[in-house]
Amino acid sequence: MTKNKTPNSIWVLSAALACIGAGQSTIFILVPQEIRLLGFNEFQVGIIFSISALAWVFFSPFWGRLSDQIGRSKVFLLGIIGFALSLVLFAAIIKYAQVYAMSFYLLFILLIGARLINGLLGSAVRPSAGGRIADITDLTNRTSGFARLDAGWQFGVVLGPVAVGFIMIISNNNLQSTFLEIESGKFLIFYIVLIAILMDSIAFFAGKSLGKRPFITNVSPNKTLEGFMAAIIVTPLLLSTISFNIFNLPFFLVLCILVVVSLYSVLGDAFASMMKRVVEVKDYSNLIPGHGGLFDRLDSHVAAFPCFVFLLNIV
Repeated sequence: MTKNKTPNSIWVLSAALACIGAGQSTIFILVPQEIRLLGFNEFQVGIIFSISALAWVFFSPFWGRLSDQIGRSKVFLLGIIGFALSLVLFAAIIKYAQVYAMSFYLLFILLIGARLINGLLGSAVRPSAGGRIADITDLTNRTSGFARLDAGWQFGVVLGPVAVGFIMIISNNNLQSTFLEIESGKFLIFYIVLIAILMDSIAFFAGKSLGKRPFITNVSPNKTLEGFMAAIIVTPLLLSTISFNIFNLPFFLVLCILVVVSLYSVLGDAFASMMKRVVEVKDYSNLIPGHGGLFDRLDSHVAAFPCFVFLLNIV
């Protein structure tokens, strides 16, 4: 039997699982200590994390069956969003409890709830990804496909603690270092880059999974209205939840700023694409193989950065 080539698209799934694996391993290393400082003992910390694992065990078969019925992409996207949401809520609850007084039992219930979201929704990722592997491979290359998928997960599990360790070293074991100070140029650049990355990533995955209606087809025919709406809702909501304390501004005000900046990010990308269509070129240069030139990579940042700095200075 002739062995068929393993599809390269599997690496996309592998990369997504690497991100989740990195998030999981990092949480297990950093968060238990923070929870203990809030007054929880080892047994209570174990319960908080065990609840998620238990939900993962019971709900993984359910998501696998559902992906057979409604499609792998929808279930996979739901799992990714659920996993991200659980991490954001978990971190926000801990941060709130560190700053404001909260009932011990209420905090306990909220932490369990946040981890339950991880188990209930995050457990959708691996079954749907595995189903996708089965769909696009045959008997000759299926083992290779699943091996790549598992390699991505294990790479993330290793990468997460290493990355955190590196960050701790360069910040002198203080994650609230000058890098996270709003006056720091490094922080502002990182934040704008993060906005653009989240907008592009969420729009891409949501568009691939749910997209039906074209959006600005005369400029960028592959964009969909569903992808745009998902990105413009999830990105500001996610980032404002994480960072409103850093800016020392009300949550709603940070949310409004990020909605405007995210829109400018889309406008920057659309304007750059329109200019390329006018002069009838695919990329501005060939500096980065497969990705074009610097402006092809920075188009959305160029529009978003001045908008972000301007809004921060007037509020």
